[in-house]
Amino acid sequence: MKRIFILFSFLFTVNLVSYSQSGKLEKGKESIKESTTTSTTSSDSSTTKRSGRRTRETNDESYFGSFFAGIFVDLFAYTAYGIAIESPFELDGRMHDAEIANYPFENSFHGNYIYANSTNYKIVRFDISNNFVIENSNLYGNNFGVDFRFLRRFGLEFDYLSLTEKINAKRDQFSLYSALLNYHRIRTQKLDAWFGLGVMYVGEDVHKTGFGIGLGAEWFVAKPISLKVSHKWTNINNQEVNNTKLLLKYHIKKYHISSGYEHFKIGVSKIDAFSFGVGVSL
Repeated sequence: MKRIFILFSFLFTVNLVSYSQSGKLEKGKESIKESTTTSTTSSDSSTTKRSGRRTRETNDESYFGSFFAGIFVDLFAYTAYGIAIESPFELDGRMHDAEIANYPFENSFHGNYIYANSTNYKIVRFDISNNFVIENSNLYGNNFGVDFRFLRRFGLEFDYLSLTEKINAKRDQFSLYSALLNYHRIRTQKLDAWFGLGVMYVGEDVHKTGFGIGLGAEWFVAKPISLKVSHKWTNINNQEVNNTKLLLKYHIKKYHISSGYEHFKIGVSKIDAFSFGVGVSL
């Protein structure tokens, strides 16, 4: 009898503790809503003391300083453009004129891009995907995306993430919207890699918007298999919100089936989920 009483007491205590705990979504949203403010102080007095000496030094070195600064700025801009957009060595390469394929693996030799000769290609293309994500029976959601590709190298990518968590007989919700303008930097028949800039918005009871950054690549291993990795990031109230995907895709003509891993960081909360979905290229 004593053992039974102890067992029931233990279960009752565990039950009380579980009811007092909050879920990952609630903790994450609360951390995002907590804004931090910092105060700044001016240093006008010290600046004034140094201004006379600095003026004399500037008069002596202004010509040489501006000359070398101009060279440095031009060299940096030229190098940055070559790395991010296109280098002079690529102008005569096949990647420079690569076209958007009708759909991945239309034949065995190309993925998202083709080196167009007599092969038909797309001026614009819509890639639509929908993935179900689940960490456990209490935390799951849906990730819907549309990627509008145009002008060979660009894409407008829209995503909507919805997560649901069941905690103590109640449901908590989290939603994330993102809109990024992508530039597809590497456009070969086997590899497609891009970066993007835009905005990301956290809905529900947070209602905060942040500057968004995206990176991604898809490697077309061999027909009909490709491997896709992507990462989207924003900062809201000094808290990180991101989504990382690692998906294996199986292509069937214009359609694909995907399965893999997705990681979400919502403020202080981290979620590791299994992902399964379908998609189509139009």
